[in-house]
Amino acid sequence: LWSVVVYDSPEADRMTVVDKHVAGLPAIIEDGTLVAGGQINDNSDPRKPIGSSLMIRADTKEDVVKILKNDTFGKYNIWDIDNAIIHNLFCVYREGQAYQL
Repeated sequence: LWSVVVYDSPEADRMTVVDKHVAGLPAIIEDGTLVAGGQINDNSDPRKPIGSSLMIRADTKEDVVKILKNDTFGKYNIWDIDNAIIHNLFCVYREGQAYQL
């Protein structure tokens, strides 16, 4: 499992392709690739998107980068993938499930 924070590129306007992005989500949710995800908002303006926070199931960090690049936000350079923060995550707790120690 991988924890990912990927900010939007400075001049990107995600609203121009958000419908395409959302249309692609069911496939990666249903196949178990996307465990959780959502929009990160600016602290000073809670309605202004600045990026995304994701939990991705993949074998390697390189696989995570491929997944990001294949997403609409990756293809349209909305996300600044080169500066994404990607870490392998050992999930100890998940809501509704027992601890995994």
